[in-house]
Amino acid sequence: MADPFPLAGFARIGLRIVSGIAYGRTEGGLILTGRKAAPYWAGPFTTDSLDPAVWSDLMGFLVDCVDRNLRVDFVHPRYLVPRSYTLTSWPLVTDPVLVSVTNPRTIVVSGLTVGMTLKRGDRLTLIQGELRCHRMIRADLVVASAISQSIALTPLLPTGVFAGGALVRFKNPPIRLAIVPGSFEAEEEYSQSPVTFEAEEALL
Repeated sequence: MADPFPLAGFARIGLRIVSGIAYGRTEGGLILTGRKAAPYWAGPFTTDSLDPAVWSDLMGFLVDCVDRNLRVDFVHPRYLVPRSYTLTSWPLVTDPVLVSVTNPRTIVVSGLTVGMTLKRGDRLTLIQGELRCHRMIRADLVVASAISQSIALTPLLPTGVFAGGALVRFKNPPIRLAIVPGSFEAEEEYSQSPVTFEAEEALL
């Protein structure tokens, strides 16, 4: 299980994809790349200036997350639903279901509505038990099948983790995060002050 952050919002959200790709250039100008790790989301969060009571509550939460290796489910406020829709116009009542993983960059989904528009950069989360994986749609599409719709994703999915029957969440898709130890300062100030900390995606 994971908890939400005990705050309504943040002044800055720096989550980005860490590609896991090593990069180099030869003397002759040839660009070489090699994958050294699976891609994941990571980056800094910065709050608004917090009054002492809220500051203390957040600091207690962050310290506890690190101490007990807890997880946080975060829904990015700019990606609550695919951007062709609003929370009120979103047409689905239940989450679509994963039919299969064609390859690490393509999934097949059932439960979408024919005619729905999904755009490159829209977000979704695969949910299987306690596993979570947050990804972006790679190419614009208009849903043509309610029972077997292919969706191209980026970056690639972890190999062999998700199988048919997983939920595919488009509305309020969470990113499961771990707080990076040592990434925040616990220095108290007389006046209200913001807090910055780092988080990284954790599948479980």
